[in-house]
Amino acid sequence: MSKTKRNEKLSSLFSQDYRVIDFLPSHVAEHGNSIFEEVESYFLQDKQLQEFCDKAIAIILKVICYYPFEVYVEEYLPLKPKRSGWLKEKRCDLLVKILKRVIMKKKGQVDILLGKENSIISITGGVLSIAVYNESESLRDLLDKVVGTEGLYYWKYRV
Repeated sequence: MSKTKRNEKLSSLFSQDYRVIDFLPSHVAEHGNSIFEEVESYFLQDKQLQEFCDKAIAIILKVICYYPFEVYVEEYLPLKPKRSGWLKEKRCDLLVKILKRVIMKKKGQVDILLGKENSIISITGGVLSIAVYNESESLRDLLDKVVGTEGLYYWKYRV
């Protein structure tokens, strides 16, 4: 698939409804419990963030075993060297390195386009959830199984 077509596909899929893989079992209402920000800050600390990072990477690696995929990386300053664009090499060690860097440095975004499923898995630095756009039935079934084994939750985000 050409770079232009991949970019167009990403843009169109981001406008779809999505589900999240999260450290909480459901959405916390904005007018809900005021302690949420403190709890989130706690889980964004080194040890807890490392645990989330390990779980997120395990989920991603398990999913990409089943589907052909493309990876778009957008790292933000001050990360050096800054990386932006479609990943040419889709090696496991490189993908793990990039995911760790984005999650642990809380900067950037990695979008994994599952071409056959027409779905996107999006990981954003500084966020304790993973967005899944336009999931297929087979992807939902797989994520239902995999996410629970990693101790996270998978639910539909409602705005």
